[in-house]
Amino acid sequence: MQLSDQDRLEIEIATAVEPRLPRSIPEQIAEDIGSAIIGGRHIVGERLIETDLASRFGVSRGPIREALRILERRRLIDLIPRRGAYVREVSLNSIADLFNTRLALTTSAARIMALRQPPTYLETLHRRVDELRRLARDSDTSPMAFAYAVTRSVRAIARGSGNEMLNDVLSDLANQTVWTTIWKAPLDYLTPASRRRTATRMGQVLDAIERGAADEAERLLREMLEQDRDQAIRQLATLRGETCDPYRMLRTLPD
Repeated sequence: MQLSDQDRLEIEIATAVEPRLPRSIPEQIAEDIGSAIIGGRHIVGERLIETDLASRFGVSRGPIREALRILERRRLIDLIPRRGAYVREVSLNSIADLFNTRLALTTSAARIMALRQPPTYLETLHRRVDELRRLARDSDTSPMAFAYAVTRSVRAIARGSGNEMLNDVLSDLANQTVWTTIWKAPLDYLTPASRRRTATRMGQVLDAIERGAADEAERLLREMLEQDRDQAIRQLATLRGETCDPYRMLRTLPD
């Protein structure tokens, strides 16, 4: 399974000097299967047969087994000894819960960063916001490339909080849940207008942090992330034919 030249170009734009995952064949296969599970194209309890997957992706069973282990770590499948791999239930409610958990952590980080104002991470956040603005100006930017740039901006805020436990939890959420699969699917930032709007909002968050306006920084980031959550859940609801508990979609701030 090979990335196209255009995909590689978008990866380079989105990541600047940092390498972007996935790089290995098993990771690419895991992303493909994971996206299908999140999108509802594999049903709960369905068995994923190694030989069928190996034929589908044109690889040996070794990379397939590693891909399945990745999916197990992300809680998308269960690997049962001597029985095989089975698709786990991943409800829309659980995905909304994941959005809300990350939202609570990252908005708290924005408040703390505004109070601490660490110079190194302020410089990093400046670069991330500049990157978002560049991508937003290019109408050909892919939703996935932009989503990754947003993720990097929010990560800079989390690290700027100086809270190691908060960052460890966010890392665990990224690596041990469906989050890595979700943000790589084209669920948000689907139009140039939406990308420009988000780039502008992140610039406002940066400005509030630099001014030490903790309440404002937290509010602005929360509004943005709640909008992102709602858009992603709406897209997934359409793909999966599923509804989400409205209490998981509550706005904590007025529109």
